[in-house]
Amino acid sequence: METSHFLKIMNTRFACKKYKGTPLSKESIESILEAGRLSPTSFGFEGWAFHVVSNNTLRDSLTVACFDQESVLTSPLTIIITALKASSYEPRGEFVTQRGKRFPGALSEFVNDYEGYYQFLKETHRLDSWSKSQCYIAAANMMNIAAIQGIQSCAIEGFDEDKVAKVLNLDTNVWQVALVIPFGYPDEPVREKIREPLLNLVNYYN
Repeated sequence: METSHFLKIMNTRFACKKYKGTPLSKESIESILEAGRLSPTSFGFEGWAFHVVSNNTLRDSLTVACFDQESVLTSPLTIIITALKASSYEPRGEFVTQRGKRFPGALSEFVNDYEGYYQFLKETHRLDSWSKSQCYIAAANMMNIAAIQGIQSCAIEGFDEDKVAKVLNLDTNVWQVALVIPFGYPDEPVREKIREPLLNLVNYYN
């Protein structure tokens, strides 16, 4: 895909609030999930999970958990991204060991490289927010690849986390809810993209 075409698509992507009932194809759903899977994460941990909701009963419960937002109610597909909590990131714990073993070199080298940063995050009480922030990278890639296929989306942070966790039957000792993202074909006009010009946003250091 040419750069100009991709930027054109980004200019027509918007936070869609109302969707048609048309279900997404299996191929479209898999491409969205694959874009999330291939997204980068700190230390390559992939400390996330993608929960795909298309069941109408679950969708209704999820709508309530998201303060009755129309985008959730009308969406044929909603993906909830959850992030591991701090306890999973212990340097010599099961999760870090499993992930670290996948990379070239000795596991001990991986753990030693990671441990200093882990201690920094732990001491500054940032482990949970660090884990959650990874999910936004996956979300952006999912939303962009959906837009290429004419599928709109809306990244939602307005939800009751306990209620969303109950809908998904999450173990909240292990997982936290990062984002709720409805996907679908829009049932409203594409809204004008409103953004500040680069001149107001960028500082160059040459």
